[in-house]
Amino acid sequence: MADPEFILNAWHVGALSHEVEAEALFPRRLLDRPVLFYRRERDGTPVAMLDRCPHRFAFLSKGRRSGDDIECIYHGLRFGPDGRCTRSPYQDSPPPGAAVEIFPVVERHRMIWIWMGDPAQADPATIPDHSHMDREDMRPLLWHVQFAGNWQLGNDNLMELSHLFWLHTSSIGGWKPDAGATPGEVYSARSADGKVFSRTLVPDITRPGVFDNNIPAGQAYDQWTATVWEAPANMRVTMGAVPAGDDPASLRQPYMEQTHCITPETAGSSHYFSGFTRTFELDRDAEGDRRFVEFFRGIFEREDGPMMEDIELQMASHDLFAHHPLVLPRDRGAVLARRMVAQRLAGEQAARGNAQPEPALAG
Repeated sequence: MADPEFILNAWHVGALSHEVEAEALFPRRLLDRPVLFYRRERDGTPVAMLDRCPHRFAFLSKGRRSGDDIECIYHGLRFGPDGRCTRSPYQDSPPPGAAVEIFPVVERHRMIWIWMGDPAQADPATIPDHSHMDREDMRPLLWHVQFAGNWQLGNDNLMELSHLFWLHTSSIGGWKPDAGATPGEVYSARSADGKVFSRTLVPDITRPGVFDNNIPAGQAYDQWTATVWEAPANMRVTMGAVPAGDDPASLRQPYMEQTHCITPETAGSSHYFSGFTRTFELDRDAEGDRRFVEFFRGIFEREDGPMMEDIELQMASHDLFAHHPLVLPRDRGAVLARRMVAQRLAGEQAARGNAQPEPALAG
């Protein structure tokens, strides 16, 4: 039976393009199912199949390749990229009906997207737009980390970015206010067309975090952030710093566009795929880019990840609202995302004949 905590009929990031190398077998647990990724020999097109031989349930990823077929290491059965058994060492022809499950995959924006629900509903046109990752002139960088927490905690964390001034004070947070509110801060969040849009403007600060090295020292700047979220857990974040009083829409340097995608590993652990493009420090060499990645990966591993893991331990269930949390004004975007996820989960459960009342979705 499908896990009620996962949205199945959606595109999830299964791997970064560079993780699935030619000739390699790449296993990863997604939505609590074992998945094997590999690439076809002829054109490198990715394939994703259930990482389980239907005979004695061995991991196919521990086997070997024979062209585009995967040979099980246990008894030598082979399976093609369409999932069908192509060879059995014990019979003249493959056993009738012998096959492994194949998942629709699309490689786009330097990521491999996988659909683990009804294949008939897998429309590539609905893959979230992270096209900024295709812009070579903005030096795209991507990385993957994991954390021991439910995937919706990642939504909560990324849809409420005021924590930058507190959790990330020593890294990218910028100026930490002495009072409980940032003076003059403007925040808004709304839902439309199945997405959540939020925007934050923190005016007149002299230390705008990640942009410290790229603006004149001592000059007042407005730091702004615009986020677009879509289910299950895909976020595009544009962040920049402009001279105080300037128009953020002008996209004056410096600014960065970020990709944040979270895919469940299990109900209590998650994959986090993140990256960004930028308009500053474009003269960095490969080693400089590597240090950039390690800097941001380290922030997550030292700060965000442990925080979400602590919260996971505090919650008896993954239904945040069942715990009656205190809701602050800056939580609106995260709350809207939670409600939309709940609506999607309820809809899929109803379609599977396990109907539950759909939660109301406030605009």
